[in-house]
Amino acid sequence: MKSVYGRLIIGFILTLVFSFSVTGYVAYRQNFANQATMVAEDLENATDYIAAMIRQVHSKNEFDVIINSYIDEYNLTCQISKNGVNHNYGKTSEHDIKEYDVSNLKEVNQQYIGSKGFVYYTVKRLRYDGNAYVITVGKDMTRTNQSVLNSYLLSALVMFLVGCLVFLILADFITKPISNLTKATEELAKGNYKVRVQYSGNSEMAKLNRAFNQMAMRLGKQEEIRQQFISDVSHEFQTPLTAIQGFATILKNENLSDEMREKYADIIIFNTKRLSTLSKNMLQLTLLEVEDIELDYTDFSLINQLNRIIETEDSAALAKDIEIEFVKPRGDIIINADELRLEQVWVNIISNAIKYTKEHGVITVEVKRVAKGVDVSIADTGVGMSQEDIAHIFDRFYRIDKSRAVEGNGLGLAIVKRIIDLHEYSIDVQSQEDVGSVFTVHIPLESRASELAKKLSISNLRPTQQNN
Repeated sequence: MKSVYGRLIIGFILTLVFSFSVTGYVAYRQNFANQATMVAEDLENATDYIAAMIRQVHSKNEFDVIINSYIDEYNLTCQISKNGVNHNYGKTSEHDIKEYDVSNLKEVNQQYIGSKGFVYYTVKRLRYDGNAYVITVGKDMTRTNQSVLNSYLLSALVMFLVGCLVFLILADFITKPISNLTKATEELAKGNYKVRVQYSGNSEMAKLNRAFNQMAMRLGKQEEIRQQFISDVSHEFQTPLTAIQGFATILKNENLSDEMREKYADIIIFNTKRLSTLSKNMLQLTLLEVEDIELDYTDFSLINQLNRIIETEDSAALAKDIEIEFVKPRGDIIINADELRLEQVWVNIISNAIKYTKEHGVITVEVKRVAKGVDVSIADTGVGMSQEDIAHIFDRFYRIDKSRAVEGNGLGLAIVKRIIDLHEYSIDVQSQEDVGSVFTVHIPLESRASELAKKLSISNLRPTQQNN
């Protein structure tokens, strides 16, 4: 039996047999020892009684009546040897009495107690009135011990059957949820992400079922994301490819004017750049999502970095007559982060602001010192977003402009969110439709790398302090 149910049954039976065997052996041996002690006391009292009768009763007939009555009452056997002549009382034959060992009796009035199997006996030598007596009293406990053994075996059998019945019910109660979970797992392996298992309470099984349901729900969500991802990638690639194919076909027409030929070539170049950007962003996002990615932490000026990016993006802003204002505090701000990755964050947010801000708009980049670090806010006077859009802007391929009139592939903010998470920073978004949006990145005062460096410096100082 390889199932849990079968293993439980086998384990229970083996445990039951072993425990009953050990318990029965110990109980039987204890009963045997207690019984031997009690029988020895009874036999010793019997020999003392018979010796007293020998001294007190001189009539043989009266003596025989008393001894037989006593022997029958206590279910004993007795042999009294007077000057070598044996007289037997009870049911034991003379042959059985002769098997008793009296060789240890060396002195008068000495008593010897022994046993043969479950037959206990005591022998006492007595000298009275010039006669030599050897009194042998025995008691067969075979039937009593057999009765105790039979009672134990019957009790063990009843307990075993009742235990098995109760265990089968409990085992079914325990294994049924496991069987249901196994079936649900098989359904999940087949791709049925809607499968669920019922649970109640706070038992370990309930917690396991709850964890399974959460896993199934997350896998279902991941499958939806995967399907949507494939759909979005297909669409993002298909649109420029279709344009390239169509306009490349048109370019084969020899009757096209140079002006039209140049226009169509520019469209093809634009779409190839779009494909190139999409491929690079997808590759960058894939690399960022690797679990063991390591950031290259360095100390650098945040103000200088933002100045450089604003100058780079200024040409795209001027093309739409958009003004970029930079509000910064006095003095420089040095942070510890991955400079290249963080630069990608500012580039993506500012370029997004330029895309969705109408002509003659304003984009404000502001750096503030706060109690717990530094806040970098990028505000625009663009089209703004609804609350539903804000909830999804960091999803892959999500775009506010469903018509795709604005250039982009919906991966820029997903990359931003991933880089922010890797740095253990946070980002907030506030927006109002037809008013504008504000992206605020919260940078802690000390990054992980700075804390690690501080810990290392402290640990390096400890041996010196101890030596002093």
